[in-house]
Amino acid sequence: MWSFLCVSVGDVELLVCFSGRCGASCVFQWEMWSFLLVFGLLCWGSHGSVTCKDDSDAEVDWYILYKMPYNVPTPNEPTTGTEYFYMDSKGRNLELNNINSANSALGNTLRPLFRSIRNMDETFGFISYSDQPPGCDAKPNRFGHSKGLVMVDSTSTGVWILHSTPQFPFRREQNNFWPTSGNRNAQTFICVTFNYNQFTTIGTHLKYINAFPFEHYIPDDFHEELKNVVKWTEGSPYRPDKVEVSMLTSKGNQGFQIFAKQAHNNEEGKSRPLLIVL
Repeated sequence: MWSFLCVSVGDVELLVCFSGRCGASCVFQWEMWSFLLVFGLLCWGSHGSVTCKDDSDAEVDWYILYKMPYNVPTPNEPTTGTEYFYMDSKGRNLELNNINSANSALGNTLRPLFRSIRNMDETFGFISYSDQPPGCDAKPNRFGHSKGLVMVDSTSTGVWILHSTPQFPFRREQNNFWPTSGNRNAQTFICVTFNYNQFTTIGTHLKYINAFPFEHYIPDDFHEELKNVVKWTEGSPYRPDKVEVSMLTSKGNQGFQIFAKQAHNNEEGKSRPLLIVL
């Protein structure tokens, strides 16, 4: 399963590539400089608002993280495999921060997830899905090569996080959500904030790509499309016979298109690809 995000915001153009099991080449073009990123992937005490958060814990409409691989030379010391670059709907930050910190953009965003299920609010739900969850692999002939996380407050907003990292989130704990196996290679994340009504489309899309929901909590009064995500393991996988195209609009009124397509018979996996365009 391949996932692509193409973004054009003002004078910034970039392409982010996600892959379930193989390498990818990605180009970031930011004004007067560019990166060529070639990477391979391995094999809150209180609820708070459910939105994408930046490194300062401020709400943002969307962001993109690029985590650098291990042992990349820098002006100071080689990277440890946790440093990342950050860009969001408000601008970009070229300082290297640590993705495994509870106060990173990712840690701040995930804060509603860091509590036991029995203590979660009745208006909160989540789905973690991955073809490479912690401790095992999903069946490649049954589930799509896709990785992501949905967190939703049914009274307001939620987030959809798409990423490339096996075994993520490793644990629903603020100091243990990042898998150390993710340090070696480059990884990419995109987080988008959506109003609750958009998650009917997102739930349907997860059906199209046959996402494997390895951990979840969806209350009974949530959208039927989200409840069905966690039931797909019980039936036959969905086999779309054409490209499925849907539209989404973020909380900040940014438009998205999402695509899902059935793999050919001679290709591994049963759903490909996911394409999101801003």
